[in-house]
Amino acid sequence: MLEPYVRPGIDDRPDLDKALSPEDKAAVARLAIKDRRRPPEASADQPEAQTVRLAAAGSSAAAAAAASVDTPAPDMSSAYLDMRDPMVAADGQRPTTGQVSRLNWGFFAASILVGAPWIALNTIAMPNAVARLFGYDTAALQVTINPATGRPLPVATDLAMPLAVLVIVGVVASMFAMPLISVLSDRTRTPLGRRTPWMVAGGVLCALLTLLLGQNTGIVVLCIFWALMQFAYAMLSAPLASAISERVPDKFRPRIERWHGIGVMLGQALGVCMGALGVMFDSFTPFAYTAVLFAVSGILTVIMLPKEPSSQEQPHQRFESSQVFDQLRPPAHAPAFARVFAARVCMMTGVGLTGVFLWYLVRFWVYGKAVVFTSAPLTIPAGLLIAGMAAATLIGAALASWAAGPISEKIEERNIATTAVVAASCLLYAIGVAVAWGLGVWSTGTARENGMLLFALISGFAFGIYDSLGLELVMDSLPDPRRAGHDLGIYALANSAGLALAAIIGALLVNAFEHSFGYYLLFPSAIVMVLLAGIVTLTAESAQ
Repeated sequence: MLEPYVRPGIDDRPDLDKALSPEDKAAVARLAIKDRRRPPEASADQPEAQTVRLAAAGSSAAAAAAASVDTPAPDMSSAYLDMRDPMVAADGQRPTTGQVSRLNWGFFAASILVGAPWIALNTIAMPNAVARLFGYDTAALQVTINPATGRPLPVATDLAMPLAVLVIVGVVASMFAMPLISVLSDRTRTPLGRRTPWMVAGGVLCALLTLLLGQNTGIVVLCIFWALMQFAYAMLSAPLASAISERVPDKFRPRIERWHGIGVMLGQALGVCMGALGVMFDSFTPFAYTAVLFAVSGILTVIMLPKEPSSQEQPHQRFESSQVFDQLRPPAHAPAFARVFAARVCMMTGVGLTGVFLWYLVRFWVYGKAVVFTSAPLTIPAGLLIAGMAAATLIGAALASWAAGPISEKIEERNIATTAVVAASCLLYAIGVAVAWGLGVWSTGTARENGMLLFALISGFAFGIYDSLGLELVMDSLPDPRRAGHDLGIYALANSAGLALAAIIGALLVNAFEHSFGYYLLFPSAIVMVLLAGIVTLTAESAQ
């Protein structure tokens, strides 16, 4: 009798349930791939999220994001490092062509809606609110003539210290607000997703606090509301940065982040113009339309973006305070990172010495005469000058984002050290400050106004080159690629540290020399700090 044909490797395979012993089955089970759902990555551990936050913190970093310099963050969870599909986002969604377009333009518009009112508050509205508290908003000032020069002495020097206190309160509050909101947002489980509720609530809360900040209250109450404002703004900005990292597939991330950087630059220029033009006529006007923008920013962002998937199924995670404070702990045994961080602090201090007191510089130094803040005609040219400076800074930053790519290629072709070019950008920034300072000393006709406009143009370009190429130094200095997100978050704190240091130094200088120099000394001190940043940058290469 013929035996049925047995196909080799098919019909003669043993029944593994019977052939294998329990020990063999356990060994096979240990080698098997377990398809378990990976918990969402924390915001502090997302290098891309930290890069977006850094770009939103300043016009220079926004220029770096918009530039074509290839300096990606070492993201160990990138789809290009494993077998995952780069067309699928980190939240598991595969956006269609239409949804990718909505993500692109949604985040572009969101960067303008969120950034413009925040810049208007920080640059113009809050300094003017401090001035109003001390009587400079409605009362005419008496001019004191310096017999040595025949010019009016600087006025409003008593405003520098209260503004410095307000800035420092905001810096300290924001240092804790960002990590706290990031941790809470990561653990949000709602049908609307993790980020959507925070952005909508944050925008509405920002609007309410902005209206309170616009009231004529005392400096203590103003500081309290300003500290609360840092937490409200973190509710709006921190989830937005995380959403870009989570919802944009790796394939489209460079393009969308570039447009986000362009939106940040436009939002910052628009914010300065909004604050400057609004405060010319009424001190409360900037707070009114800033509140409106805040209220609609979160809602419009959610409407423009594709619907966020539900987060109800994500694993439940307990909140621990250590997760917040861990985001403030610098990396150990990282001398190169410490040098780059120190250089950033010095640079931001030099930038902040003119940026923090910009409204007072223009109002009381460029136009140093007896005026009535809300009714004098000189309030109008002061606002127009700051608006012109915002446009000049935007042009300089845009030129930097366009030129950064070719400059980076030339550096690589000619084997020039990146530290030398970054230090040269610091020197160029110092030259821009010196131009404003020198023409201010001359002060013939419109020399001071022209000096401030040239300073804005040069500083915008130099600052953009500093960050576009300096980002390479930052990425090379990261001690552990697996903790790139955490370390980039620490690096972003250099912006806050430099801002606080600038407020302290500026207030001390203005008050110490109120009868001779006043706000005049902010320029040479800024030059010193920026040149120090260049020197520290040159030493960073030897520490790597």
